[in-house]
Amino acid sequence: MKKIIVVLLGLLLTNVGMAQTTIGITQEDDKETTETGKLSFGLKAGYSRFTIAGTGLSEFSTGGKPLFLGGYYFGIELHTKLNKYLSIKHELSILQKGAILKMAEDSVSSAFDSKYKNVYLDLAPFSLSFHLEGLQIFAGPYTGVLLSSSIQRKNESGALYTDKSIFGDAKQTGNYTQKLDAGFLAGLGYELKNGLNIQARYSHGLIPLIEHTERNDSQWKIYNRGVSLTIGYTLSGKR
Repeated sequence: MKKIIVVLLGLLLTNVGMAQTTIGITQEDDKETTETGKLSFGLKAGYSRFTIAGTGLSEFSTGGKPLFLGGYYFGIELHTKLNKYLSIKHELSILQKGAILKMAEDSVSSAFDSKYKNVYLDLAPFSLSFHLEGLQIFAGPYTGVLLSSSIQRKNESGALYTDKSIFGDAKQTGNYTQKLDAGFLAGLGYELKNGLNIQARYSHGLIPLIEHTERNDSQWKIYNRGVSLTIGYTLSGKR
């Protein structure tokens, strides 16, 4: 009798365990089905830190290697869920890029720090984003439109002033900033269940910054390089 009771109890526990597993699988399937196509929307702001890199730096930053320039970052982002772990991230942001150049008026003058500031409207249309709980890893292309550009120079009396002519106009044939930027980005972040999130991303520009249509030689191969650190909040579609 005892053996029969033990066998029946074992069968009962086995059935309960199987039922729980089935319910768990069903719930996971339902959750994944529910999450597919789910949209989330959020805002973020933070700090960007950019410089320039590539050949031609010695002609542009005449007194030495350029340094990083800090600036602001504002953005909105939208996620489209593909499944429990993957989503497509769409992002539109306004941020400052550029560098601190080491400018030298001539070979005998000492170099001075010149802030080369560029403000862009960047669009990252479809970054593939991997999610695991609150952790997020993403990568994809971006393109940017130049909104403003300036560089600091010294006048004849040695006073520093801001020269906005480097933005360029229809009359200029060279020595102005390209109006478009493009490249790729990659980053990671973490989001709390209440919607607060923090993200860090790296941007790698692939479009030469300075346009010189009158140059017989090829364009200067100078590109944007930088990182951004932001704090954001998901307004709808929290995890």
